[in-house]
Amino acid sequence: MGKQNIFLDFDGTIINTIDAFCSVYNNLYINHPNFKTAEPDLVNEYNLSDECPLVENVEDIFSNSLFFDMCEFINDNTYEVLKELNQKYKIIITSIGTPSNLAYKAKWLEAKLPFINDYILIKNSDCKMDKSIVNMDGGIIIDDMTSNLITSNAETKILFGDIYPWNNEWKGEHCKNWSEIKERLL
Repeated sequence: MGKQNIFLDFDGTIINTIDAFCSVYNNLYINHPNFKTAEPDLVNEYNLSDECPLVENVEDIFSNSLFFDMCEFINDNTYEVLKELNQKYKIIITSIGTPSNLAYKAKWLEAKLPFINDYILIKNSDCKMDKSIVNMDGGIIIDDMTSNLITSNAETKILFGDIYPWNNEWKGEHCKNWSEIKERLL
């Protein structure tokens, strides 16, 4: 019998998307006359517009190589826990984005998590957060977005990370960090 699949989100689950986005914003807009430093801890909007109001299109940052240069693992032990999980489970990265964003994600994953070989990268021009196109039957989904969890047919659904307005209605299982994921799945 093969390993059970873990369908693992990228943004906000593997990487600290909010920190990277705010860092890029602060670098790109510092000379704008209406610039105010973006504070990651104050973000409450999914599109980060509350802290990064000068960005007209978030894809300008999400599809910028500088964003991926600034991406760091969301927790100090993310890499180690993923390496351990990879021994027991088959990890499949599932992420939604534009073609250029997805290309950068694939390169980042290849460089930072070379032991994970499977990705399902979903082009969604409307940026509708829904991974129902992926058959996760019998698997585990770990994601920070409620809509991805709700629309999945995974057997086990785990909300990851901090609670925000975009995921606060989730009533199911929740792990705040990779230490809790390790305790739950290993």
